[in-house]
Amino acid sequence: MFFRNFQLFLVFLLISLTFGKSKIVDRFFVLEEDILQNENNNNENNEGEEEDAIVSLPGLNFELNFKHYSGFLKVSSNHFLHYWFVTSQGNPLKDPLIFWFNGGPGCSSLDGLLSELGPYIVEEDGKTLNKNPYSWNKYASIVFIEAPAGVGYSYSSDGNTTTNDDLTSLENYEAIKQFFARHNTFRNHSVYITGESYGGVYLPTLGARIVDGQGEFPINLKGMAIGNGYMNAKMNIDTSVRFAYGHGIIDQKVWNTLEMECCRGCIDGCDLSGLGQSCGRMVEDIFEFLWHSGLNPYDLYRDCDPSPGRNSMKMEVIKRGLIPPKMLHRIYSNSTKTLRWNLKSTLHGSPSVPCLNDTALTTYMNLPEGVFLHYTYNK
Repeated sequence: MFFRNFQLFLVFLLISLTFGKSKIVDRFFVLEEDILQNENNNNENNEGEEEDAIVSLPGLNFELNFKHYSGFLKVSSNHFLHYWFVTSQGNPLKDPLIFWFNGGPGCSSLDGLLSELGPYIVEEDGKTLNKNPYSWNKYASIVFIEAPAGVGYSYSSDGNTTTNDDLTSLENYEAIKQFFARHNTFRNHSVYITGESYGGVYLPTLGARIVDGQGEFPINLKGMAIGNGYMNAKMNIDTSVRFAYGHGIIDQKVWNTLEMECCRGCIDGCDLSGLGQSCGRMVEDIFEFLWHSGLNPYDLYRDCDPSPGRNSMKMEVIKRGLIPPKMLHRIYSNSTKTLRWNLKSTLHGSPSVPCLNDTALTTYMNLPEGVFLHYTYNK
């Protein structure tokens, strides 16, 4: 966890140093420091701030030196996004304000809060919260937003959580505006939008809306930071297959089969994400194996966290980290489809993020004392 947090922090720090004094880069990076000088905003009431204050946390094992809030932000007529806000341990009146989004799509940002960059870490017992020595809120206030509606505690009042990237960016933008209505004393702070994984889609689209909306709703945006970003679906598949070959997960014979049978003898310029039918299924199985076999797709040479809810594959092939050659050496026919689906059903042992153990976090967030998050608010 430390290395993952440290990598994200370096990205955050690099963008802060690189763009802190710049003008807008492309459409979504930095605004001049003096773009917001509307002092009247600070004189308005913070609508709903006190009712969102968290007064206690079950299992808290250290003394807090910051404030924290939880509530729902109405982003449309029927969608309400849950947020958890922790103020800076430094100088909350001056320190930057960070908005954090986990990816997925479908991953709760409380995962980031309680197991990555937030001030608390859930212990293995699922009941105790200890202090995170690497928390980003040592230097900034952070807003963790669960998006889109249907993720975590965020919900739709009519039960319809159908969405897409455009709608998600619109509602995330509205959530930021609604946050400032509740916590208006942070209105003029330097703002950074940050996240990981599918944040590679969430953040650029959100940043574009913030920049385009400056005339109507000024936000002191200084930059964005994306860790392990999912930027492009086709590129992700193509590069993952090449990554698997480069690290010995598929052997030379499999690679030669791909090159000769699917790429006309030239794999370097071959679009591995655009292959049809049987070749496409071969690529799909390599991709599936890399992500759901028990290997660690986030750090290939580290072990996965053990999870009682995850199907453990007691197969020598997993120990070797090598896809069964008999599965991939042939172009698929009806006789091999059973092998494919048996492998798939074995690989997908849990709906959780591959290789991460979320048992303690899930246990904690389902404690009876969970009303501390005000998750019955407006329901």
